[in-house]
Amino acid sequence: MCVPASFRFAAAAMALGALTACSSVPITSMVKLVRTDLAATDPAALRIAVRLPQGLRPRRVTLRVTVAVGADKREQAFVLADLDDPGELLSLKDEVTNDTMIYAFRIAPEDVPRLLAVRDQMAAHKAKGERGSLTIGVGAEACRTGTLPAKTLVTTYLKTERTGDFFPLTRDVDLRKDVPKEAVPERIPLCN
Repeated sequence: MCVPASFRFAAAAMALGALTACSSVPITSMVKLVRTDLAATDPAALRIAVRLPQGLRPRRVTLRVTVAVGADKREQAFVLADLDDPGELLSLKDEVTNDTMIYAFRIAPEDVPRLLAVRDQMAAHKAKGERGSLTIGVGAEACRTGTLPAKTLVTTYLKTERTGDFFPLTRDVDLRKDVPKEAVPERIPLCN
C-alpha cells in the first residue's frame, strides 16, 4: 500500500535502479509520512539514508520532486550530497549489522533555494484552491565490490527535522525479488 499525497510530503522509497516497494513501508512510517507537511519541513534538514549489504555501494543518489496539478505535471531532479556529520546517524546505530553499511545523504546547500521554489509553487496552487500532489522519490545508482549475498536486503530511512530521528521508509527489500529484472544485483556494475 502506498501513501497518498495531496499537497503533503509523500516520500517514496530510496531505490537501487527502479525500486518501488511501497508494500515494504512499515505502517508506523506511513503514519509519519502522512503527518509530514512539506510546507513546514526545512529542506536543509531533510536526510535520507540507506542500509546496504557489504559489497554494495551507492554511487549517485538523486531526489526527484514531482508536482502535479490537474493535467500539468513537472519533475525536478536534485543530486544529493553525502551527509558529512556522522553524529546525525546516531539514531541509526542499532540498525547497523556486521554485514551491512549505512550511507546517508542530504540536499546540497546550493539546491535548497530551488527546492524551496517548488514548495512555494505548491503553496500558490493550494492558495488558489487547486488540488494536486507533490511526490518525492529517491533513486540511486549503485556499484558492487564483489559477489553479493543470496538475500540482498536494502532498508531506507528518512529524517525530516534537524532534531528528529531517522525512521524507516522501507524495510528489508530484497533486490533479488522485489525489483525489476534490470535492477537485480548481478546487473549492478562493479565499482572502479
